[in-house]
Amino acid sequence: MHALETATVADAMTADVLKVPEHWSLHSLIGFFNTHRISGAPVIDNHARLTGVVSLSDILRFDSSAQHSIEENPLTQYYYSGLEGMTPEQLGLTGGDQHGQHLVSEIMTPHIIALDQQATLQEAVDLMCQNRIHRVFVTRQGELAGVVTTLDILDHLRR
Repeated sequence: MHALETATVADAMTADVLKVPEHWSLHSLIGFFNTHRISGAPVIDNHARLTGVVSLSDILRFDSSAQHSIEENPLTQYYYSGLEGMTPEQLGLTGGDQHGQHLVSEIMTPHIIALDQQATLQEAVDLMCQNRIHRVFVTRQGELAGVVTTLDILDHLRR
């Protein structure tokens, strides 16, 4: 039998899920993603309830919208340039910090795609492909128990 059909998402998931408060600025979110070397996270409200998911794709969509173009938000160039050790001022990027003025709740996806911990990895792969996503949240009795990403699945198959 194929490994994807017999293994469950619980076998490959990361149980310690980093969460993002919906009231954070996009600036804080970008710093959090960089610090933890992740590309997405579930979003929680003030009562620690899941309200959505946010990813680098959401940030890029925000930055590329006509309302929030690089011309309006020159700090976008700074965040994506990879110029380590330089401040925005040294790069001549001043003003228009839309990442500091907008919140996670404005760009997150309010729909959470999840599977029960007993679902197979094949079900997770199918769900990811159907929805064109890189992570599926794992639940246990309706509560968040973990996350399984494309890299988690590849790592599981490698082992």
